[in-house]
Amino acid sequence: MVRTTVSVLARRSPRLPLFVVAAAIVLSAAVRLRLAEVPLERDEGEYAYAGQLLLHGTPPYVLAYNMKFPGVYYANAAILAAFGSTPRAIRIGLLLVNAASILLLFALGRRLLGPSAAAASAATFALLSLDRWVLGVFAHATHFVILFALAGLLVLLRGMGSGRRAGFLAAGVLLGISVLMKQQGVAFVCLAAGLVLALPGAPGARAGGGRVTRLLLLGAGALLPGLVLLGVLAAQGVLGRFWFWTVTYAAAYAAEVPWSEAGTWLALGWGTATRATRPFWGLAAAGLVALWIAPRDRRTRVFVTGLVLASGAAVCPGLYFREHYFILLLPAVALLCGVAWETVSELAGRAVSPRAAAGLATLLLLVPAGVFAAAEWEPLVSMTPREFSRARFGPNPFIEAEEIAAYLRDHTDPGDRVAVVGSEPEIYFLSDRVSATGYIYTYGLVEPQPYAVRMQDEMRAEIEAAAPAYLVYVQVALSWLPSPGADPGIFEWVQHHTAACYDLVGIAEVRSQEETVYAWDEAVAGHEIRAPNVVFTYRRKHGGGCPDPGSPDAAPIASLLRR
Repeated sequence: MVRTTVSVLARRSPRLPLFVVAAAIVLSAAVRLRLAEVPLERDEGEYAYAGQLLLHGTPPYVLAYNMKFPGVYYANAAILAAFGSTPRAIRIGLLLVNAASILLLFALGRRLLGPSAAAASAATFALLSLDRWVLGVFAHATHFVILFALAGLLVLLRGMGSGRRAGFLAAGVLLGISVLMKQQGVAFVCLAAGLVLALPGAPGARAGGGRVTRLLLLGAGALLPGLVLLGVLAAQGVLGRFWFWTVTYAAAYAAEVPWSEAGTWLALGWGTATRATRPFWGLAAAGLVALWIAPRDRRTRVFVTGLVLASGAAVCPGLYFREHYFILLLPAVALLCGVAWETVSELAGRAVSPRAAAGLATLLLLVPAGVFAAAEWEPLVSMTPREFSRARFGPNPFIEAEEIAAYLRDHTDPGDRVAVVGSEPEIYFLSDRVSATGYIYTYGLVEPQPYAVRMQDEMRAEIEAAAPAYLVYVQVALSWLPSPGADPGIFEWVQHHTAACYDLVGIAEVRSQEETVYAWDEAVAGHEIRAPNVVFTYRRKHGGGCPDPGSPDAAPIASLLRR
């Protein structure tokens, strides 16, 4: 495609695209720094705790069981080593990851659309990735997948342009690392393979050994990080655990949602993920149409369309359509918005000056940006970090986790073990205490999958064997999400075990969006519980013995399965 208007504008203002991208990064960083103290949510807590364990010399899957590949654990370990073991450090790491992703998307867009449209795409991505409804300001693994996927795709495009074999190998390595960040990265490896097969090299580029050779180099590079990881895990003696959690259990988890319910889950995920950004998604849909209607080179059409398809596929595993999965679609959406910007610039350029045409196209982007700003101004600009957490996550006990972790840290020695019966791994990280069990999530214990009862038995056995100094029980439905008919054994056990072996020393009761009531130590005896969302903290009884389960010291624990 001959980009007459856009090309003229780029020649007249060659630095303007770079200025736009720099401004987008600075504004995004300012918002992220303001929200850096927002309490960690549970996925962030998992990654941070696993990274903390790595820094202490504990391999993955020993004291933190999960079905995700461990790449994000190593990434968090690097962030903690560089910036310290605090929530703010994690958010600074995310800020840098996001800034690098913005630059990579700009570099990709410049090759595909030209510098001006690339800047529009990068600025759009910067804004979309701040959206709280896709959990954009939280350090989810999907951000790390995007970073390495974009880097791999950029290196691949350069390799296809130069024909150098090393480029295909390097692209494969980067894309393979994206898979280690989270399994959904496989979709981008498939995209890269499709691009190698579908697109010829640039005219005048080296032969590079032909498409088959290029594909083999790409595949070898993609496999290399995984092979290295398997070797490391085998040497550490955790390969079996890795296989169970990331393959065996992950397959059972992915099969829980039947295809008949996929539409319902998609509608729920889509409705939440696009709550404040729907005009951008509409503009992206228009960009997709323009991509194929307006004159454009085949490489751009194939690449951008392939990215849309691959990103969409990456959102689908398990048919859960979690909000943060949609982060994987944001680069594609942003590029399509760039296509829409470029198309409007070209059409308007037939009637007005190039600068005026670019201004009209920019107004097209400012409308959805204005809608987003109007909807999200208070959360992003004026809410306190704790207000932001509660507004986004409701009664999830992320604010309370900070208070509970501080109590545990103040009342234990560094070598003491603690147990959290519930899906709140952030407590382990914030308290800097080692878990008494690898079950840092308890969702799997009450899911409709064949290993649930076994998991309950293992968690009980691990906690009883470790005899942790403190036990935290999370009586919050969102920390369990029990399926109908789930085995209630874990709830019955925690009631009897805490009555027999522990004294209740802390209550954190989430009474409303604005109020949490805490009771510690002597104040526990006179505390009246009025709300369903409560976190109990227990201290092991002196002497280490367990009295009769019928002890009058038993705490009131309601079964979550009855709600």
